[in-house]
Amino acid sequence: MGEFVGIDPRGADQLIRQLESGKDILGRARRGLEAAIAEAGASWTGAQGAVAMHRSWAFFDDSQRDLKWRVDTLKQMVPGSGTGLISSFFAFDNEAQAAQQGKTDAAPISEALKRHEIENTVASWRKVAAATGVTREKLNDPAYAASLLAALGPERFRALFMHWMKDKGSAADRGLPPAVLQQGRESLGPLAEAYANAERAGRLSEEWRGKFMESTPPGVLTALVAMSKPSSGLLNQVAQRVLGRPLGADLPTSPNWNLNALVDAYDVDPQALQTLLADNKDAASWLLHPQRARMSGIAGLEGKLAGVLDKALKSGAGADGVRDRAWFNIIRGMGAEDTPWIGGSWGPMKDSPISETLAKNVAPYLDQLARGQSKRDSPELKAAFPTSPWDALAPDDASRFMGGLMQDKDAANALMKASQDYTLGLDIGRFRPFGDEATQDQYTSRAALAGGAANLMLSGSTHAEWTDDEYADWLAGVALLPISWVSNKYWPIQDATVATGRDAGLDEAKDGLKGAITDYFDKKTPATAEDVAKRIVQRQAEWVNESLNQHAQKPLTDAQQNEVRMAFRGRLYDALLQALKQRGG
Repeated sequence: MGEFVGIDPRGADQLIRQLESGKDILGRARRGLEAAIAEAGASWTGAQGAVAMHRSWAFFDDSQRDLKWRVDTLKQMVPGSGTGLISSFFAFDNEAQAAQQGKTDAAPISEALKRHEIENTVASWRKVAAATGVTREKLNDPAYAASLLAALGPERFRALFMHWMKDKGSAADRGLPPAVLQQGRESLGPLAEAYANAERAGRLSEEWRGKFMESTPPGVLTALVAMSKPSSGLLNQVAQRVLGRPLGADLPTSPNWNLNALVDAYDVDPQALQTLLADNKDAASWLLHPQRARMSGIAGLEGKLAGVLDKALKSGAGADGVRDRAWFNIIRGMGAEDTPWIGGSWGPMKDSPISETLAKNVAPYLDQLARGQSKRDSPELKAAFPTSPWDALAPDDASRFMGGLMQDKDAANALMKASQDYTLGLDIGRFRPFGDEATQDQYTSRAALAGGAANLMLSGSTHAEWTDDEYADWLAGVALLPISWVSNKYWPIQDATVATGRDAGLDEAKDGLKGAITDYFDKKTPATAEDVAKRIVQRQAEWVNESLNQHAQKPLTDAQQNEVRMAFRGRLYDALLQALKQRGG
């Protein structure tokens, strides 16, 4: 029984496709050939007539089926083998033998379950475990696994898990802790592996893929995932079933071990999480809702989820296009108008490892978010528009997303640093604002993006819950984002002493802006929000000219000073005014 098999999966897959093409050609030619052969009778030149054609089709079909069975089995036995020759000993000589053995081994499992339903004792369950254990060494054969499942049927398969869980509280609904799941592997692990292996090989019928998934309690589904090595597709199907339930189903009456099982599985397969977030526009809202991790009743789960998100979303993880779509759905979901991350019953999301992880990894997308702000404020600058799919993201959604993250101060600081790096990276100083037309166009586009980044930070910060002093410091820092490129790029200073003086001047400018903002918050000035915003814009323009004078650079003319001031006003004034009004009352 069994044999040693060695196959190059890539070459075998190509041959399987060629055999399928041959069957397709014969199938399309069959009716016409049969009619022609019948009409020609004995004068038909081909030997054996239609029989030869039928045998050819059967040969292709038998060869294709056998080869596919061998490839599927080898891929289960040698996972992650890549390309090249792979080999192993098979438990069965052929697919038919494997399927027959699966059907045979299902019978004692069914009988043991029937006895357990009557006796309901530890001893009767041990007999169930013994019957399932017999299958363990054969499960890598997907034909065997699929036949075993078909013989058991979905109802009996589900009943095995439900009987094991029935004395474990709310396990069927809320799942089980890892230690208990580990114990369950002894009796039900083989069945979980059978399901995962048959699914991976595409051998599950619709009743197992659709109806079973919809009607099976979530705790059973997460047990399946935890006790096996699921494909990315199966893992995401279970996640959608579990996370897509109404939030009320996950009220904190007991620990949410279902979520813990999913996080553990995604820790092993972060690419699956990236795909889930990319392909399902609601998944981010489900998974990242504050209630999920914070109210799970499981210590450290929020931090563990943050670690998995980092694996799935960091720069370079997975495929660029998939990761981009995942980020788009996260920003749109968390930034939705009714987002629970802002002003909801959950309170501010302070000390949130999830916020900090997202803030750390969102930097590559600041350009698209800044372009969205620029498109709204400067619709005539088409060169600065976001690309697809980011052109479909509402600027307010991006602002609310940033605001949700900014409630965590470490996340806010990471966003500020990323915005500063982005603004400096635009290298606006290469394009003097008063040069030739092409140079001015480059300057204008980059200045619009710098203003877009500042606006994004300003509008997001209106949702942050900080002290007045913290908020004033933040506003002053954001207001200087457009100044930063002036001081560091437009007029680069090589002399260390002079450069230090430049940076000191920048700090002094920030202190001056912060003082004006703080006085407004503390009602120490009769100035309105409009007055303060105008003063900040005016001070920005003045600082540029003062800096030029101090460092022996050519000063701006009055007309040029006015153009710089109006540019600052156009990029920042509205967002700055809104931030001051919302905070200052």
